[in-house]
Amino acid sequence: MTINGFGNLARHVMMQTQMTSVKGEMDRLGQELASGLKSDVGASLGGDFKALNDINRQLTVLDSYDHALMDAKLFTSTMQTTLDRVQSLTQDLSAALISTASSGVGDSATTASKAAMDDFSTLVHSLNGRSGDKTMFAGAANDGPATISAEEMMTHLSAAVAGAATVNDVIAAVDDWFMAPGGGFETVGYLGSADPLSPFQLNEDASATVDIKADDDAIRALMRDTALAAIANDPGLGLNSADKLELLDTAGKRLLGSQDALTQTRSSLGYAEQKIGISETQNAATRTSLTMARNEITTVDSTEVAGQFQAAQYQLEMVYTITARLNSMSLMDYMR
Repeated sequence: MTINGFGNLARHVMMQTQMTSVKGEMDRLGQELASGLKSDVGASLGGDFKALNDINRQLTVLDSYDHALMDAKLFTSTMQTTLDRVQSLTQDLSAALISTASSGVGDSATTASKAAMDDFSTLVHSLNGRSGDKTMFAGAANDGPATISAEEMMTHLSAAVAGAATVNDVIAAVDDWFMAPGGGFETVGYLGSADPLSPFQLNEDASATVDIKADDDAIRALMRDTALAAIANDPGLGLNSADKLELLDTAGKRLLGSQDALTQTRSSLGYAEQKIGISETQNAATRTSLTMARNEITTVDSTEVAGQFQAAQYQLEMVYTITARLNSMSLMDYMR
């Protein structure tokens, strides 16, 4: 009689090994079906990660661009809102001052000048506003205020107009303090930088420049003329009602005439906002393209993997069946 039990034993061991292998394959395929990702990207790439690493690097760079873009979007939006508030305030003040001057009622001049002082405080406060951690109108020195306070400015202006004998003298002194090179505003009023804020880098090919500062002529003129109306009540001047009305009339007409320059400033900001919007769209398209390219490398074809899973499942069932038959053999059957 020929004894071949060792052959049956070998088949039994082989079935157990195959069962373990098939179960491992099913676990891998199940994981890929659940996650949608290849379990061994390196194997699918033949160990060459160059393309995948390049895609991931580009996505990381794009993340930094998008962070700068969101910062730029918030900054320009907040600045535009501030300038809109400034324009509305100075337009309304202009109309009120001209109306008061036209009325010829001396008592109303005092009230209008007090209102101008309130508006001047609001104006200066707005120009010292921040977007995130940046002061908007201070240029490159955006970690501190753009100007001294409205009250401090009025103190300096009071000293500048002291001794003015006529309305024209008052106007000239206020003009010089705000607008003259090396004047009071440049030396003590403006606290920001002469250099503009660094451009926002939106992507590899585009940047947005926002160079609007509180020392720009268009903005200085608004402060000057609002302050001119406010200083009409300065007790050191001792102006009569007629002189006050004349100051208010001059301030109101100047404020009206300054609106075009402010509109141009806002238009330049609008151009930057438009550029940011275009870059946002471009960045989103680039991200979609890179993500699709990465998915081609790292994700599985769910239909294909599902078919492989079913095939492995069928194979496992066959192994179980064969193993079960081997396990149910009698000693005599096993030794045959």
